[in-house]
Amino acid sequence: MGGIEDASGDASDRVTEYAVPEGRCAVIVHLIDRQTEAGSQDKERRPVPGALADFVVLINPAQPGQGTFRTAVNTFEAPNG
Repeated sequence: MGGIEDASGDASDRVTEYAVPEGRCAVIVHLIDRQTEAGSQDKERRPVPGALADFVVLINPAQPGQGTFRTAVNTFEAPNG
């Protein structure tokens, strides 16, 4: 998993891969507001070593009868807006 800056055909050394079971999965993504973590960014607003990730992803096999997947789309307010 990685941010858009990591989207390419080749995974960098910073990318960790996990096997996901075949079939339908229920996925929950928690966005992390890194700016609220004191000392998490350098002066160019890049993450420092040891800073929290941008998001946490939970992937579980879908349960029988689980048909609704997207229940909400919540994001942070745009900077300066």
